[in-house]
Amino acid sequence: MAEDNPDMRPLVSVIIPAYNAADTILATLASVQAQTYAPIEILVVDDGSTDTTRLIVERMAAREPRLRVICQQNAGVARARNRGLAEARGDWIATLDADDIWHPEKLERQMAVAVTSPLAPALVYSWCRSIDAEDRVIADQGQPMHRGKAFEHLLAINFINNGSNALVRTDAARAVGGFEEAFQAFRAFGAEDFAFYLAIAERWPVAPAPGFLVGYRITGNSMSANPERMRMSIELVLFRVEQQRPDISPSLMALSRTFFDTYAALLALRSRLYGPFAAYLIKAMIRRPGITFLFCICYIFWRHSGKRAVRKGRRPFFSLPITEPSHQPPFREAFERYRTSRVASAIGSGDRKR
Repeated sequence: MAEDNPDMRPLVSVIIPAYNAADTILATLASVQAQTYAPIEILVVDDGSTDTTRLIVERMAAREPRLRVICQQNAGVARARNRGLAEARGDWIATLDADDIWHPEKLERQMAVAVTSPLAPALVYSWCRSIDAEDRVIADQGQPMHRGKAFEHLLAINFINNGSNALVRTDAARAVGGFEEAFQAFRAFGAEDFAFYLAIAERWPVAPAPGFLVGYRITGNSMSANPERMRMSIELVLFRVEQQRPDISPSLMALSRTFFDTYAALLALRSRLYGPFAAYLIKAMIRRPGITFLFCICYIFWRHSGKRAVRKGRRPFFSLPITEPSHQPPFREAFERYRTSRVASAIGSGDRKR
């Protein structure tokens, strides 16, 4: 907090859970060290790594006074984040996965919104780009601008996207109990951040800090590389929402499952798992055939556009302007507007459970 912070601006605790992240942790930490927002502490929670992750971080901590290394037996990403949350001294926390990176202005821009927005948000988010192993941009992941009470929009479309995006007020994070650890018992981890964001958005306003400020790394070892486990984890979140919030529109829940099924289908296709790809796409088609068919048609154009962009050469994450898309897939904005309108219609529908 402010006692150890001569800058007098609010302290941000950056929490990095790390498990066997020796190949990427240096790039991740370098992106945190480069933040233009100075009052930060960096908490790396080593979750029982069996490679050289701990050694690498301890060596960096010897010359980086803001960095603390916390070690625990392997217990999963949720418990590692919660360990960091318990030891955080900041007024705000920002979690960052050990293979992702931030633009240097990420915390500066988000904190500006956090302290000046009339919404008094408990969560501030930005936009993300997926990147490869060399920090080159694969694709943009949308430019959402949802603000205020956004629980139902977040439920339908996880516009915060991943666990490296949000800046969250520490007292709010602790009030909702941190990150859900029970998913680990079902081997259905991957949506702990989604559950956490929903818990925050249900009680407090959220706000965007526009700009592509997060580099979300896509590798064969990332959690999203296992579509079945990821989709099961998301389903646990949705099932719990249905049990706790019977007032939520069934149309909204159906849309949410449709969007997450198409997401799981894309993950399966990326991993060349054609059986699960077909299964998830069929489920989505059964629930909402119109929007699923439209998505499939648009995806053909997006994939072609993405391949054309790759042929031109992927551009480094840090070389791209913060507010400009890396490339503009055809019909993407139109599809997002249509999807958002469908969600708004479902939220406002009269088919709520009694």
